Amino acid sequence: MVSMTKKELQLNGAFLMTTLGDRMWTFVIGLFMHQLGGMTWVAVQQLVDSVLKLSVITVLGHYLDRVNRDKIIQTTLLINNAAVAGSALIFACLFAYQPDTGATVFLLAAAAIASVSKVASELQRICFTKDWVVVIARSEQIELSRVNSYLLCIDQVSSAILPTISGKLLDSFPWSFVCIFIICYNFVSWAVESYILSQLYKETEALRTRAIENAANEELAGLQIERGSIGMYFKQTSWMAGFGLALLYMTVLGFDNLAASYGQKHGLSAAYIGFLRGFGSLLGILGAFSFQFVARRIGLLWTVMVGLLWQNFFINMCGVSVLLPGSSMNISGFFSEMTVSEWFSQVIQKVANPESQDVPSVPFYDVTISVNLFFMGISLARFGLWLADPAITQIQQETIPENQRYMVFAVQTGLCELFSILKDIIVIFFPFTSLFGALTLGSCVFVFAGFLFNLFYHAQCGFSLTDKNRHLHELQAPDIPLETIPERQSLIGAENGHVVEELPTKNGTSSIVENGHPKENGKPSNTVENGHVVEELLTKNGTSSIVENGHPKENGELTSETSPDKISQEEQTSSNAE
Repeated sequence: MVSMTKKELQLNGAFLMTTLGDRMWTFVIGLFMHQLGGMTWVAVQQLVDSVLKLSVITVLGHYLDRVNRDKIIQTTLLINNAAVAGSALIFACLFAYQPDTGATVFLLAAAAIASVSKVASELQRICFTKDWVVVIARSEQIELSRVNSYLLCIDQVSSAILPTISGKLLDSFPWSFVCIFIICYNFVSWAVESYILSQLYKETEALRTRAIENAANEELAGLQIERGSIGMYFKQTSWMAGFGLALLYMTVLGFDNLAASYGQKHGLSAAYIGFLRGFGSLLGILGAFSFQFVARRIGLLWTVMVGLLWQNFFINMCGVSVLLPGSSMNISGFFSEMTVSEWFSQVIQKVANPESQDVPSVPFYDVTISVNLFFMGISLARFGLWLADPAITQIQQETIPENQRYMVFAVQTGLCELFSILKDIIVIFFPFTSLFGALTLGSCVFVFAGFLFNLFYHAQCGFSLTDKNRHLHELQAPDIPLETIPERQSLIGAENGHVVEELPTKNGTSSIVENGHPKENGKPSNTVENGHVVEELLTKNGTSSIVENGHPKENGELTSETSPDKISQEEQTSSNAE
């Protein structure tokens, strides 16, 4: 077993604190929303999440590449924990006092505040899994796939444990008490995690580098590319792989709160739903843990193919389940019995007047085969998803330049949320259990489309059973002006439209160069004479020689053998001889 470095332990410890809180809150808020407003309000809450993440994170991506890493993660950490506490407090009041009027306003307020926490949480995840992990891996000289695998395992372990524990808490204690427990946990988590991340930032010079560069070049920060982060995303060589991953968000088969709500509609208890989600997460852990070994053996591109093929097989099992006897799907019956006006009025009624859902729980052995097969398909598909997801992410990490990382991954998050928004809107307009099977079949189509995009990307890179780095062969530097790159801003300035650079010399020092010509104390150096370029070049015997416009000089004068007059005379003599 390979031991972790101190910085790995700090990074993993902080990420563990984040995922424990996030996974607990993600699970319970779905059950809260279903209990107080049904599947419609589960979809409303997820829609508000996605709209905020799409609108905020994509815009912030322009600026995060210019803000020092400590400020980003400390700010998002505080906002995330404070917003979760605020939303949990509103739910505690709703469960304790059960107001007859104003329930819609309180639910909307709780959903909005919870969505703020989702935005902050997503930014934290970008920091951890897309940026800090790359910097730590390089500074500690360890495999990126190994660090990625550890973070994914932590995430999946949290997904396996927290739903089961949360389900037991909800079944054993008043839900208002559970809300108070969540509030207390978030405040403790914020204090501990903030300290760990602060220490890690101070001890890792590579994490502070960007802050130093930007502080020294504030006048050039505005040159960072503001025009079209979406265009920049599609200029990346790996955009098809990322877009295929985003298509997987257009599904109700992600074991999110919609699937949990579907289970509650069929009498599944909170504990049983938590158990099923935990089982799926255990398979996700296995996929995330297997990732580094599979990728090392067959390469990232083939790892994506294996993972997505596995996922598609079991997602299609969910599609088959809604066609079996005992399924609640009844598309023809729904449309034959309900007019358009009745459908529309019911949708408005479900949104405007949320009703408490009191479906009695049934023992797991009384759950129909159709429902059990549905959840079994979702659970087994998690192995393939979490084998492919980190492989696609690492492909992007390796092909996206560091100075564009936040911008491009912000667009990636935005695309994921866009498809999630479309899915939630469809669920809001069709929140009926009899139509959930149709949404399941549509989800199978989008999961297959995600596989096709990654297949096309693999074909673009070229199929190979021996070359594990085919995705790096077509890598090209994006067409970005040199002076706009943050990493060069501390080395490049602009003086009257001229490009000024600091370049290393052969003796290990540095030299200021303006438009390719050396400068000293802000003025052209003595090595630029009358517009001629004077250079000091190494000779074959290890000494150096002064060269002006390509001709050797001695003591400041051109040698007779290479002077322009001598060369001209030799050329004339040669011409006459001919």
